[in-house]
Amino acid sequence: MAESRWRPGDPVDWERPGELWTAGGLHAFVVETTGARTGSTRRAILGYLEDGPGAWLVIASKGGAPTNPAWVYNIAAEPSTTIVMADGTRVPATGKRLSGVEEEQAWARIAEEAPEFVAYRAKTKRQIPIIRLRAA
Repeated sequence: MAESRWRPGDPVDWERPGELWTAGGLHAFVVETTGARTGSTRRAILGYLEDGPGAWLVIASKGGAPTNPAWVYNIAAEPSTTIVMADGTRVPATGKRLSGVEEEQAWARIAEEAPEFVAYRAKTKRQIPIIRLRAA
């Protein structure tokens, strides 16, 4: 019998998460940030698009909710993050919010490769941040 694929809401082994996916089908990984208020390690499962060698785009859609996910504020306060790959490899990375032309180009790419995120934009009045994580 084939092993079932992980789905959002299923339990995760944070140290060796295995293959993760968003509800829309994007590959996902675990991103560890430092809590902006607490200073504690926080973990989130984030879908990503590869953005060249050692770089990934993550979209702070929160399903089109009216507020940003907490990890956006964490990265703004402390850009140093750790990406945990499927096999448990830990990649130190730095996060930067895109703006201007970079953000426009990213949204054009997202519209082609992950159109569900464009639908989330229509559900909310907030500007959905796009963060580039780059291996440190």
